Amino acid sequence: MGSPILRALLFLVLAGALTTYAFWIYLRVELAIPAARRLAIVRSATLVLVLLLLFDPRLPTGGPAGDAGRWVLLDASASMTATGADGSTPSEAAAARAQELAAQGWTVVRFGNGTVTPLAPGEEAVSDGLASELAPALQTAAESGARDVRVLSDLRFTDGVAIRSAVEALPLSLEFEDLSRVTGNTGIARITVTDVLQPDERPQAEVEVFGGTADESISIEILEEGEVVARAEAVAPAAGLRSTVTVELPAAGESGRRRYVARVAGVDADGFSSDDEGVTYANIGYQAGALVLVSAVPDWEPRYLLPVLEDVTGLSSVGYLRVGPDRYVRLGAAFDRGEPVDSATVRRAAADAALLVMHGLGSDADPWMTTIAGRPGRRLVLPVDAEGAAAVGLSTGEPTPGEWYASPDVPTSPIAGALVGVDLQGLPPLGGVMIPEVRSALAPLHVQLRGAGAPESAFGLVDRAEGRVAVSLASEFWRWAMRDHGREPYRRVWSGVVGWLLADEQVAAAEPRPAEWVVAPGEDISWRLIGDSTSLRLVVRGSDGVMTDTTVSGAGTATTPALPPGVYAYSVLGEAGDTVSRGRFDVARGSLEMLPAPEAPSLPLRADVMGGATDRPGRPLRTSPWPYLLLILLLCGEWIVRRRSGLR
Repeated sequence: MGSPILRALLFLVLAGALTTYAFWIYLRVELAIPAARRLAIVRSATLVLVLLLLFDPRLPTGGPAGDAGRWVLLDASASMTATGADGSTPSEAAAARAQELAAQGWTVVRFGNGTVTPLAPGEEAVSDGLASELAPALQTAAESGARDVRVLSDLRFTDGVAIRSAVEALPLSLEFEDLSRVTGNTGIARITVTDVLQPDERPQAEVEVFGGTADESISIEILEEGEVVARAEAVAPAAGLRSTVTVELPAAGESGRRRYVARVAGVDADGFSSDDEGVTYANIGYQAGALVLVSAVPDWEPRYLLPVLEDVTGLSSVGYLRVGPDRYVRLGAAFDRGEPVDSATVRRAAADAALLVMHGLGSDADPWMTTIAGRPGRRLVLPVDAEGAAAVGLSTGEPTPGEWYASPDVPTSPIAGALVGVDLQGLPPLGGVMIPEVRSALAPLHVQLRGAGAPESAFGLVDRAEGRVAVSLASEFWRWAMRDHGREPYRRVWSGVVGWLLADEQVAAAEPRPAEWVVAPGEDISWRLIGDSTSLRLVVRGSDGVMTDTTVSGAGTATTPALPPGVYAYSVLGEAGDTVSRGRFDVARGSLEMLPAPEAPSLPLRADVMGGATDRPGRPLRTSPWPYLLLILLLCGEWIVRRRSGLR
């Protein structure tokens, strides 16, 4: 804002104007009271103090104990612990250098993962961050009045663009000290293993590696449940890049969820061991208790129905669409579909399903679909004709064409609770309705032809000994899901139906479980709960014993604190102490800290801004708490005196 003299003159002029305004208000505008002059003085002081904060003058610093204008940003990321060829680490060199600068009056602050923590004199900086993010630390330094900033780091920053933007916008003089060490390192960036439909199929593993010497080979071992099952060689990429290798694995030893680990092999001098392994899980065959949707006809309904059912049940799901004689494709995004499969594969998946959804079942469906629909198990059937409904034991007439509107009067039924508060008026009409020969007392939703006919049930609920069955007697519910005001009714109706289907007994795959089988290091652990669980005890055990023992309530999701890297076994206990579910998950130990090449960010030349910063030494007034405390006291005091003097 110009030279110091001009700033001072402008401040005096504005302060005089504000003082004049305060006295004019109390002596000319307000009612005459004995305390008018004292109140004017308080109002003037308040306004001048606010003006002073806007001008933000700098206060003298306290000498060598810590200059607020000179900051040392000490990198506390994990890569600072990488051992160099000489046996030393960047963190050791940074600690020694920080002590030297602290003795000269610099303020030492550690940064990493976007956090900034002041370092007390004599305190040792622990390098436990998962990323070198410098830009947030620069922002904090500028807000605290720092003008000279020195960064002690191995220069493996993950936010180079943000650093340059921060330097362009902030009045800082920035200097980097390169503390990186020459070190050999090879790491695993990612491993994925494909799910296979049958245990005798060979899954494929895709492994991303980084580090090493460019164009040389990196040896990789892949382990299944702790046993080496494959080895591969990957070409080492250039610094800062990744290389991918695909390996065909042997058939898994067992069905179910299998744990796979990729690790670097044959590396003699690896200065950073945290990135030597990557872990993932793969489903081999069909997991017990899966949700399987088989559609015999192309339609909009599976597109909306399958995600809703997966979300409300917590089941892992798969959908298949018939596209020709003995040909089915996976439902979902294009990159998830894969190659078409035959009916034998789909039939095996449907036979092992905990909840089977048959869409388009009718006279034109494959015979095996009609056969498996009538077998024991829980079924949700969306037939296209009376023959499809008869396959699960429900006799109905053929679909009655016309526009069928949902009745706003919700009848008493097992799913009435799910429809409480749902507005069913104004929803798009449904398609043809099949009227059952014997009316059920469990009708969960009524529909009326053209909105004025006799109410008919939109669902048939059959409570049989070998497994409950729900039959959709109306069609084209997807019309609701395509409208903003219809999405909630759509979700609540299907949630209530499948909730009734699964309420007769516990299903293994519908158990409470972690939302992710491999959790990123440092992140809280999310859990998916089943149905309307009211009180569950969650116990997580690691190699050091019980790590988490807590009670979670309510349906939906829950979160527990982050855990150190490792393999953990979990158990979920019900209110009676019975085991509801159990399993295992990983907290990954892999780190990509060593992936970026050491490089100081290119900085813009901003001599004019730098000069403005260094010409104003000291600590900014806005960083001190005392002006704000004084401002609060002045405002409160003025208000109290005004009220006691009769002013509002």
